[in-house]
Amino acid sequence: MKDSLAIVFWVAVVVLAYLYLPRGGEVVSDDAVSIITPVDMSQEAQDKMYATIMEYNKCMMQNRPEYHKQTVSTAAVAEKTLFACEPHLDELAIVLEENNVNAELRVGMVKTIRTRAVRKLMSMVMQSRAGQARAQDDARLTAESEAATAQ
Repeated sequence: MKDSLAIVFWVAVVVLAYLYLPRGGEVVSDDAVSIITPVDMSQEAQDKMYATIMEYNKCMMQNRPEYHKQTVSTAAVAEKTLFACEPHLDELAIVLEENNVNAELRVGMVKTIRTRAVRKLMSMVMQSRAGQARAQDDARLTAESEAATAQ
């Protein structure tokens, strides 16, 4: 049963490849959709892509002093961080474009990386704010209990 399913699968792959991939001698127009993925890029290009992603993530997760200030809004901190780190995503898009990676894949990859980093950033900022609030409550409770025992 597994062997027959595997054969059917491979026949379907071959038929689809035959139908959708250009055959020898066919001229592919410039407006043809690229099927290149980051895996198809050279090792050097992949290394540059991964380095750019790491730099972006490092930029986003930098422990900025603004995270710990009560007077600064969370949205302002996030906006400042996003604008500071956006050039890394632009560089990633350029690396992918230079290596003819599929346009939709390029846009989706940049969007996914941005979304994940923003979620992580907001989580970090909110945890910092929650810790500050917890510390203030603890200080208030300690002061109240000391005042009660002093009376």
